[in-house]
Amino acid sequence: MVERRYRKPQVVGSIPTLGSYKMRRAYSRLQSVEEKRNLRKAILFIALSGVAVIVLVFIGIPLFGRFTVFFSDLKGGGKTTNQSDTIPPGPPRFNSFPAFTNQQVMAVTGSSETGATVKLTFNGNAQEVLADKDGNFSFNLQLLNGENTFSAIAQDASGNQSQVSKEYSITFDNKPPDLNVTAPSDGSSYFGSNQRQITIQGTTEVGCQVVINDRITSVDDSGNFQYTTTLNDGSNSFAVKSTDQAGNTTQKDITLNFTP
Repeated sequence: MVERRYRKPQVVGSIPTLGSYKMRRAYSRLQSVEEKRNLRKAILFIALSGVAVIVLVFIGIPLFGRFTVFFSDLKGGGKTTNQSDTIPPGPPRFNSFPAFTNQQVMAVTGSSETGATVKLTFNGNAQEVLADKDGNFSFNLQLLNGENTFSAIAQDASGNQSQVSKEYSITFDNKPPDLNVTAPSDGSSYFGSNQRQITIQGTTEVGCQVVINDRITSVDDSGNFQYTTTLNDGSNSFAVKSTDQAGNTTQKDITLNFTP
């Protein structure tokens, strides 16, 4: 009789153990952490790339353009032309000058933007000068009798024009003012204490200043003036001088005699 041995059946494949299951879970967590880290890196890279693009557009390109213009200017002998200048200069400013004058030729000076062309309109006629490196300019005006008016604008190298300055006026007058001493008459004589005090009266042009023996006398709106003084014994001389706003003068001299 043949003895049969019992063989344990073989199991195909393998049954996962508890240890291998834990390893797979740990690996899955590591993989998830790595994916999140990579995602953060990708987001950070995209953000930095966006910032770099913005900086390049708003700073890098204009800066590069300025360097290009700078080196072009060096090659061109230092001559610069700012094609992007669209800001107009301010109106020309004139230095103080007399409103009335007895000089037919007057120099008016002022200041503007450096190198600007100052265009003057004088009595309807145009003339122009260049402001110097300090912005100063000057015009010689040939005045006409009476009121003369002028105004000006400034134009920079890019062609921008300022607003018109305010209108100025200069009155040219080289005629001496009228002056009349109406009382007392030249050569008049006075006697006694009651006549020692006298009043000199007269008329002149409106706006004139009257000076009698270096004393200023008021002139009213009609051109009348008067001056009261006390006579000395003997001969008394009086110089009556009228000066208009342009500086023209007229003088009348009178002599009065007093006997106590």
